[in-house]
Amino acid sequence: MDYTAITGNPRHDRLISLVMDNGYISNEELANLLNVTTQTIRRDIRVLSQMKLISRHHGGAGRVSSISNTEFSVRETSHIKEKEAIAKKIADYIPDGSTLFITIGTTVEFIAKALEIRKNLRIITNSLRVANVLYQNQNFEVITVGGVLRAHNSGIIGPNVVSSINSFRADYLITSLGAVAEDGTLLDFDINEVAVVKSMLENSKKLILALDHSKFHTSAAVEISHLNQVDLLFTDKKPPTYIMDLLKMNKVELYLTDK
Repeated sequence: MDYTAITGNPRHDRLISLVMDNGYISNEELANLLNVTTQTIRRDIRVLSQMKLISRHHGGAGRVSSISNTEFSVRETSHIKEKEAIAKKIADYIPDGSTLFITIGTTVEFIAKALEIRKNLRIITNSLRVANVLYQNQNFEVITVGGVLRAHNSGIIGPNVVSSINSFRADYLITSLGAVAEDGTLLDFDINEVAVVKSMLENSKKLILALDHSKFHTSAAVEISHLNQVDLLFTDKKPPTYIMDLLKMNKVELYLTDK
């Protein structure tokens, strides 16, 4: 996506583009990429947030919209190393012989690839992309659900999906999401996709949440659940203090990849 003409200031336009691509990006990262000081970046962010083009956060900047997600093609190529590290750690954790619900998204596709080290898994998914990664593995039983197929992310949604999910019981639900609010509310962008995730959550023994660090600094509009329903959180960097406090309060197991 080209943001060149938004402000007429090349640095500001590049900053907006970086925020849109990443969801959240720190002052230090922006300073390095734009070859300016962090003080300059803070001033730029203040100006652009006043123009309501980005959202100002402590230590960085994020997308202003909570209505629409970044394009799937952009998310596919964002935070790849972080997603790969998270995926490997989750695959190491999952026991052989487990039954898994796996949702839609770029992060869970990395997890699907990493699961090749496991044996005798049953996977129920509403993502054709996830199923396509897994179905040729003779150690796995892969089940897809019937519903409306979406062109932009190969996800399957609709009331038939929810009905099908209610027929299964899983040991783990593995999912990502759009954002975690400061009060611990788990959020995403699409009400139809969220309906499926909620059904999977109701029929799972444990919830595994896979999030790169940007998800703690962005926003989304549709509520899924709360951190108090999460059993395990896998992420690449230590979350903000307010999230850490909620994790400890709710006894959520935290696994970091940046150690």
